[in-house]
Amino acid sequence: MRVTRRFWLTITAIGSLVVGGGLLDAPLLVVGAVGLAGWLLAMQFAFVRGVSRLEDELTVSQSLDRSRIRTDAETNYTVEASVNAAGDHLPLSIEAQIPLAARMEAGPTPDVDLGASMQSSSVTLPLTWETVGNYTVPGATVTVSDGTGLFTQSFTTGPGPEITVESPSVGPIHVGQSGKRLLRGVGEHDARGRTGGLSAEEIRKYVPGDALKYVDWKATARLDEAHVRNYEAESNRSVVLVLDHRQTLGDGAPGETKLEHLKAVAAAFQQRAEATRDPLGYVTIDDAGVTESRVPVARAEVYRSCQHRIGDLDTETETPPTATTTATHTGTMTGMVNPAADTQSPIEATLLAYRSAAGSKRHLPDQPLYNGLQAAPQEVRSADLLVICTDDSNPNELRNTVGLARRNATEVVVFITPSVAFDTDLLTDLDTAYERYRAFDQFRRELNEIDSVTAYEVGSPDQISAILSGSPANTDQRGSV
Repeated sequence: MRVTRRFWLTITAIGSLVVGGGLLDAPLLVVGAVGLAGWLLAMQFAFVRGVSRLEDELTVSQSLDRSRIRTDAETNYTVEASVNAAGDHLPLSIEAQIPLAARMEAGPTPDVDLGASMQSSSVTLPLTWETVGNYTVPGATVTVSDGTGLFTQSFTTGPGPEITVESPSVGPIHVGQSGKRLLRGVGEHDARGRTGGLSAEEIRKYVPGDALKYVDWKATARLDEAHVRNYEAESNRSVVLVLDHRQTLGDGAPGETKLEHLKAVAAAFQQRAEATRDPLGYVTIDDAGVTESRVPVARAEVYRSCQHRIGDLDTETETPPTATTTATHTGTMTGMVNPAADTQSPIEATLLAYRSAAGSKRHLPDQPLYNGLQAAPQEVRSADLLVICTDDSNPNELRNTVGLARRNATEVVVFITPSVAFDTDLLTDLDTAYERYRAFDQFRRELNEIDSVTAYEVGSPDQISAILSGSPANTDQRGSV
């Protein structure tokens, strides 16, 4: 309980009456002081009783109209208070506590006022969420006052609702091979509502609206057309996402970078694993090396951790740069393969990834993607499904990484953002852009031909179409890449 300025003025008045009665020899002033002090004590006692009763009769509810939202989107936050009392009660005010991750634009004040005769009241506030993450709305602050303005009492209610704030969608995404878009609606949710592990019942053609998490990648590559599987509860295969967020992944227009496109693809796999209750793990890698790693397990906190990690990824270096190291040559091959060479042939790159049959680990200079996967725990490298999300800025490194992944994992799926599709200046010279794309696609095909490896291109449908349109001089050769 806190006393107000009026309380201290009353105490001052009582003291003045006592002093005045003594100085003036006026007993009536002293009697008045005693009466005023008695009244003050009675008011205090009544206030304490009223607050105690109000704590039992007051109900404060907080709600959000959405439990999941994207950054910079708006939710309605409602605070409602009611008093289950037959008669009047002490007047009170309830102040909503706005989370730090949200902002409130112009609107009503975040207060609910209940006068002595009011039984209920509410306020709805528009909140805009700015930061990716999981948040709990803080409890509201209730302030009770007496009718005379002498006393106040404040207490906080329990925590409010939870909300998950996700990164914004980049819009339509091209996921395909050789310029052919095999999937639409990447990352969209569907209403299957399945739980538990899933096993395949049948394969059918993909239709717009199917979630990426149900795509059968082997069938899609084999049939040259997107297919999905219908599932029933059963299987339990481990999935590991290898997410590259180095500086080169920041290429592209704001909000439509390479990284944003790959994050949408990775999010679909996270949703799939959570829906099927499959063990999920991940490795994130920047220019300095591994920034975070999780072995695959089927636990809710790991699904949430992966979801938040995907949303938080950016191209800023998160780990301190490591000292320059040199490659250590192992195995029986000598003089034939140079792991640090920039001019490795595809055969050399593949042999390099396979040659350490004894399992010894090598560190290759300037290849953080390969080194990060190599240094990962065996449970990560030996996943049933290993998904690599990266770009084509270092083909030799990617060849090495895919070879390493294939040697350990059962199935490898690679999603690559072609740099040419994110170079907006180059699109003014479509002939050059197309030749760059042809070189990229040849590289993607090489990866796709490795046993149990499927490689896809990821980008903006408009950019890919613009590259393939080309100039009239090249129209004849562009029936297919």
